[in-house]
Amino acid sequence: MKPVAFALILALGSGFFSSIGAYAQTSDPQDEHALLLTGKKRSLIAYAGNGHSFTLEIGAHTAKPSDIPGFINIDKQIVQSTLVPVPNPNDVQSLTPAKEKTLLLGYMNYELKYYRKKLNQRYTHLQTEWVELHGRLFLLWYFDLPENDKVVSRQVYASTLFYNQVMDLNAPVFKADDWGKARTTLVRLAGTMKTFDKPLDLEALRKKL
Repeated sequence: MKPVAFALILALGSGFFSSIGAYAQTSDPQDEHALLLTGKKRSLIAYAGNGHSFTLEIGAHTAKPSDIPGFINIDKQIVQSTLVPVPNPNDVQSLTPAKEKTLLLGYMNYELKYYRKKLNQRYTHLQTEWVELHGRLFLLWYFDLPENDKVVSRQVYASTLFYNQVMDLNAPVFKADDWGKARTTLVRLAGTMKTFDKPLDLEALRKKL
């Protein structure tokens, strides 16, 4: 991959990392990235926080670390799983469906502002969907990048509330025709999300895969 392409993908795909300032109001998580765990039979994306953890099932699909730091390559689709605290943790103590949607839309709009103001990206054709997967609400959102962008044509996201954080899956799309694959990959992963009210021993979990 050419260095300029690498730098652009990293900037576009990791806007989440650089834009967490207003959201980072808690000490959990210490690490804002979920990790790839691979075993002999299956693979997981897993996150172990101070008090809460989750896993996403990759299963028998081919998965390996991407050349781009922080990303995972699943069946040739690059995916990232990231977390960030919500601005006011008290907001998630007694969530109504309407408040949950408000928090997720607020996160989305914060990210979009980052694209406009910091990355100077004039995205177009923003679309959103609400999807409930096994009782958990996800906001799917995606948009096109300028046609003169030679690397990434579209960004696809799936975002949900994870206790007092937003768990975000995102996938850059390199060819416009591949965006359906990216969406399918994120929805499939999102539908396998399992949460735990405790830290996970990721190394012990890896040995069981």
